[in-house]
Amino acid sequence: MTDLFVVIPTYWTWPQTASAPPTTASFDHPTPLDGESTLPALLDDLCVQQDAGFEVLVLTGLAHVDLAGDVSEHVRNILELYRGRLRMRVVDGPALRRMLDPTRLSDLPTELLHLQSYAAVRNLQLLVPHALGAEVIVALDDDERVEPDYITLARRFIGTKVQGHAVLGLGGPYLQRDGSVLLPEPAATGNPFHDKARYINAAMRLLTESQDAPVPSPMALGGNMLIHRDAFSRICFDPAITRGEDIDYLINARLQGVRWWFDPGLTVLHLPPRHYDSPAYQRMREDLFRFVYEREKLRMHGQHRPDWLEPYPGVLLSDELERQALAALEAEATPELTGRFGTPAAILEQARAHAALHLPRFDDLQKRWARLMRGLQHDRTLRGKLRGAVPPF
Repeated sequence: MTDLFVVIPTYWTWPQTASAPPTTASFDHPTPLDGESTLPALLDDLCVQQDAGFEVLVLTGLAHVDLAGDVSEHVRNILELYRGRLRMRVVDGPALRRMLDPTRLSDLPTELLHLQSYAAVRNLQLLVPHALGAEVIVALDDDERVEPDYITLARRFIGTKVQGHAVLGLGGPYLQRDGSVLLPEPAATGNPFHDKARYINAAMRLLTESQDAPVPSPMALGGNMLIHRDAFSRICFDPAITRGEDIDYLINARLQGVRWWFDPGLTVLHLPPRHYDSPAYQRMREDLFRFVYEREKLRMHGQHRPDWLEPYPGVLLSDELERQALAALEAEATPELTGRFGTPAAILEQARAHAALHLPRFDDLQKRWARLMRGLQHDRTLRGKLRGAVPPF
């Protein structure tokens, strides 16, 4: 039984030749089915790890459910080149149907486990390794590269104690193409929605001051996250979060008494394919939904811009959030974009309504997740069903 799983979500959309195809998911830069995938480069790096004691789980995110069959075939063709070189499993559309029908999982709210949102994909990232006996989950993204000692470094601190606290959630920095941990910074505007990179960089400078040991972190980066069983067995990703599910998980963990840690030496090279990027206006829309929701979640639990989220994302959780977001959206708006995604004022109202609808449900979802994960440890029939649905590739 493998104690460490490397989980790689890979997100897919319609071929570039498709005209006005339907979508039900918003991903930052999904790969078109006829585009070049970044996944093989990461798999090549995993093939040469100094520590080979891990298994790989690939998850196929879908821009629309009708893509399930084509994406499954396409991704499995990619993975065929690595058969015998890596121990692998795949959760794609067909595998997910086998998992859900009929098991106790079918009793869960459908938004917790599916392939069409970041949070739901990430919950599969937790559930399947748990069923397979994982102690540690390493989350990487398919647009990254890692050095041969990455797995060795990943094992150093997770599950240990630092400053008297258990390290159950741990992350590290992204290296940009130039090798820096800092994002390119545009000229300051005074609006944190436009200046977000500047605040992320401020946090990164603080987090990377020392290379000696992990430090408490206000940020988690979804493509470089380590989660221990004592955390993922009781903390889920919130399905109401459409973007920024990594920091939301950190918040969920902290509300459950679990600190997040940052290891400056645990680096990945981040190479997002910019030619597939979604529009800035769309990403800003998702950010408005995200930060309105996060702020209200924190307030619901008695937290008003807590210092453990400074300087980022705390700067986007203030009383000025709505005004700042409207100004930023108005600066990016065009008739074509507002026709597709809504006007700034409409987006703000939708974000408020989204938070009001979903926030009252999350604590119950969290409890149901914890019950399921506890039950999974003792339910041999369910574990066998899940393992059979996601066999070794």
